[in-house]
Amino acid sequence: MHIELQNTLPALKRFFTERIPPNERLSRYLEWAESEHGTITLLKKVKGRKPSFQDADILSAVRSDGIDILEAQQQYGLFNPSRNLEATKWSFDQSERQQLDTRVLTRLETLARALPSSLLPERLVVVVLPADCANGTLMLNGSGISCYGRAPGYLLLRIWPSTGNLSRLDSVLARSFIHGIRRGVQRIESAIPLGEAFVMEGLAAAFVQSMVPEAAHPELASFLPPADWEEHLSTIARYYGEASYDDVSVNIYGTPIKAGSMRPPKVVPLTEEELEASCTRLAPQAFRQEANVVAAHLYGDPLITAQGLPSFGIPHLGGFEAGYRIVRRFLQKTRSSLSSALSVPWEDMVQAER
Repeated sequence: MHIELQNTLPALKRFFTERIPPNERLSRYLEWAESEHGTITLLKKVKGRKPSFQDADILSAVRSDGIDILEAQQQYGLFNPSRNLEATKWSFDQSERQQLDTRVLTRLETLARALPSSLLPERLVVVVLPADCANGTLMLNGSGISCYGRAPGYLLLRIWPSTGNLSRLDSVLARSFIHGIRRGVQRIESAIPLGEAFVMEGLAAAFVQSMVPEAAHPELASFLPPADWEEHLSTIARYYGEASYDDVSVNIYGTPIKAGSMRPPKVVPLTEEELEASCTRLAPQAFRQEANVVAAHLYGDPLITAQGLPSFGIPHLGGFEAGYRIVRRFLQKTRSSLSSALSVPWEDMVQAER
C-alpha cells in the first residue's frame, strides 16, 4: 500500500495566520482549494465514495465524530470570525515543531504492517487539515481531534496539537484506519445497517487494543479527552480574554453562541448491567438502516436528543461498547484472528453473540 500524505498546513498557513484583505484571501484560497490537491476537490472525491453519503447523515444526527471534516464549515475555520489569530498561529507552529506530518505517516505505516497486504488498498490518501479553535464540534465533542477514514482509500485528520492529543493520536488513527479497511473489504454500496456499524466499531476497538495496549477503553479511545485538555482549553480561553473556554463565543454558520452550551456528556464506561441492557435493546434493530436510528443506537440518547431526534434508551456511546463486546466474544468463540474477522459479514458475528 502506498501512503500519499497531503499536509495542507504549510500551504494554508499564510491564509490562516496573516491579516489578508478579505477579497484577496477568498480569491487566492479558492484558487488553491479548487486545484488538484485542494480541499474542495478532495471533499468531492471523498463524498463520492459510497456509502459516504450516509455517513454524513449519521454523523450530522449527533454533531460529532468527523462531521466537521465532511461539512468543512467556513472552510475549516478560515472564514470563521470567532477564530483567534494568535491561537491559530500557535497551532500551526506547534504542528510544525512536533513534525505532525511525520508522526502521522510513521504511525500509519506501522498500522499497515500489522495487517495482510491483501486487505490493504493500493493507495491511501491521508490529508492533514487545519484545526479551528472556535469550532465547538471539534474542540468539545472531539476534544481537539477529528478523523474520518470511512471512505476507502482516504483518511482525513484535524488535530489541535496539545501534548495530550498527540499522545492519543495513535488510537484515533488506528480506529479510522480500520474503518476504511472494513469498508473496502465489505464493498458496501448501499446504506449501512446498524449491525454493520456495531461490528465495524467493535473491530476498530479490537485493533486499537492490539496496537495501543495501554488504552484502557479502546472502544472509547476516540471520545475520551486527554488528561490535560481542560487545562489546554483554559489556555485557549485566555487568548480571548476569558477565564474559561465555556465563555468563548464560537460561530455556528453566522450565529455566535457560548462554547459551554456545546459540551457533550462526560464519557463514562458502562457497568455490566448497563451494557447488557443496551445489547438487549440494540439486537432487534440490527437490520435498521435509517441514519438517525443508526446514530441513536451507536452514539446514545444524549447526543441524539440534543438534535431534537427520537431516542431509544441507549446510554451515551453505548453502541460502541456493545460492538466491542460482540467482536470480542466472536473472536474468543471462533478463535479467529482479527485480520480474518475483517472479512466476516456482520450477520455472522451478531448471530454468534446469541
